[in-house]
Amino acid sequence: MALMLLTAMAAQAQDAYELGIGDRVDISVYGQEDMSTTTEVAADGTITMALIGRVNVQGMTPPAVSRLLESRLENEGYLRNANVNVVVEEYRSNTVSVLGHVNQPGKIALEGNTSLTEILALAGGIKNGGGERLVLIREDADGQQVRQEYFLTELLDGQAGNRPAVQVRKGDTLFVPKAEQFYVHGQVQKPGTYTLDRPLNVMQALSVSGGFNPRANTGGVVLYRKQADGTVKTLDVELSDPIRDGDVLFVKESLF
Repeated sequence: MALMLLTAMAAQAQDAYELGIGDRVDISVYGQEDMSTTTEVAADGTITMALIGRVNVQGMTPPAVSRLLESRLENEGYLRNANVNVVVEEYRSNTVSVLGHVNQPGKIALEGNTSLTEILALAGGIKNGGGERLVLIREDADGQQVRQEYFLTELLDGQAGNRPAVQVRKGDTLFVPKAEQFYVHGQVQKPGTYTLDRPLNVMQALSVSGGFNPRANTGGVVLYRKQADGTVKTLDVELSDPIRDGDVLFVKESLF
């Protein structure tokens, strides 16, 4: 049953796919084996079909192309009750670029609706040293690049079922940066270096490090943050303040 469902879903995805330049398609004509061919969508958006020549198919779905070829073969007097089947053999036009800290960077063809997490899986997942922050870059209607950021943990957490999946589309670029880190030192249970794999505030960062130890001055939390000019600024922080990549939290020792 599961296999049948997956097969049906794959067929639906192909039926919804819009052909573009470079795609390769198999064309078969029932009862006319000599007319069957494999062809590529040319730079002008056309394919070449026996008897009827060049046909513009760019932006059309495989079922629509099938109906068009059947109509041409019948209306131009070549066949009666033509039955044409068009199947995408190789997806080349509808691609997403995946860059950064993934195991298999490069271009990935979209075979129908594809989510951000599915593209990440097709790229082999995040490799060692990569973070869980995902940067999706796409062009808007004016040709300007729009940058959107997501965290993998949020896309896959227990609330994911209540949110629509983030879909990628033709021309998108997914970039996986190196893992962001923050540091916690001083009077905490587990001082050390931690991965910033999701949005955290100061209170959550302290919790990750095990919280205050018995010698901690709970009101003496300071944050050291590197500035754009390379200098380090000392900040008095609130527990709700956000943590950034490279931040150093220091918990002072109580004097009493």
